[in-house]
Amino acid sequence: MSAGLEIRGNSLRIWINDGSRIMKETLAWKKTPENIEKAEKLAKLIQLELEMGTFDLIRHFPNSKYVEKNSISYYANIWKLNTEKEVSPSTFYSYRFQVDLHVLPRWGKIHPKDIDTTEIKNWIRKLKQKLQPKTIREIVTRLSQIHAVWRNEHRITYNPFVNISIQQEETPEPDPFSKAEINQLLNTTAYTDIANLLPCLLWTGLSISEQLALAWEDIDLHNGTVLIQRGWVRNNYRVTKTRRRKRQIKLLQPAIQALKLQYQLTGQYKAQIINVMQRDNHTFKKEKVRFVWINHETMYHYKYSELRYRWNQHLKKSKVRHRGINQGRHTFASQLLSSGQVPPEWIADQLGHTDTTMIYKHYGKIIAEDAPDYISKINSYIDK
Repeated sequence: MSAGLEIRGNSLRIWINDGSRIMKETLAWKKTPENIEKAEKLAKLIQLELEMGTFDLIRHFPNSKYVEKNSISYYANIWKLNTEKEVSPSTFYSYRFQVDLHVLPRWGKIHPKDIDTTEIKNWIRKLKQKLQPKTIREIVTRLSQIHAVWRNEHRITYNPFVNISIQQEETPEPDPFSKAEINQLLNTTAYTDIANLLPCLLWTGLSISEQLALAWEDIDLHNGTVLIQRGWVRNNYRVTKTRRRKRQIKLLQPAIQALKLQYQLTGQYKAQIINVMQRDNHTFKKEKVRFVWINHETMYHYKYSELRYRWNQHLKKSKVRHRGINQGRHTFASQLLSSGQVPPEWIADQLGHTDTTMIYKHYGKIIAEDAPDYISKINSYIDK
């Protein structure tokens, strides 16, 4: 299996030998030094894909005469073109990766009419040997969506995916920090760049993506509020997932104190211009911001992997049982519920949820050792 470039007169042509046939594709590029170099790179890429077993003709040449229209590969290309317009670039990248890595190698050359429920279940059983149920569900969804393109085009009512179900994993229980652990974390000397971030991880309820994209322009220290309006998601700035998540939160005293100290470190830094993806997943808006949480090794705001490393190092130093950095958000909700001082509705509002369902389901683990003595309070009320 091999690939290369042919130059015939003023035309550029890629030839491909996939082991079963030789295909020749003329490029719609003028013969220039730049295009010749680009064509050579394309030939080398195709050569590498052939060697790795990931080559897909339709991805490079969707209008090729060698492409069989009645194949999953053909409809996968249509699905990609449509989906790319509907979702964010980072989401599309994830979807395309699933299709190219799992769907096309198994189903690419098969006619959609030949896909039945039994074959899909056999495929799922093989996927279960190496992948988690959530990932398998996403991959099967991609195949189902591609198959639907064919069904809609031909007005086919039979759907082989109707009786396909993949058992959902139980959502992991929140594992928040107790008051004793919080004190241990905050009383252990931290790496300079995250010393003031630690109280904010535990006492603001912000997600990590919201923390990383936090700017001084969002914060009003005088009134103790923060406007949450963007996040750092898969190396992109984007507005909050839903309009409800764009919210103004009230800061607790530990967070206010930490932010005042942090302002002395990064509050006077020069503003940067960033592009923030809007909710339509395609429009960008420029914003001028000064980031709060700066990694002084890079002089830019922390990336998730960098912050996670610092967090894990601090847990070891504090001798606190390891938990993921997202448990700071769980801790905020659980500690406030345990205090009995605020209603769940207020906590939901701080976290950006529309109601208290998510509070009880995901964040509402009351820490028994930190909860008030409710029985004594009730007995005292009854005796009055």
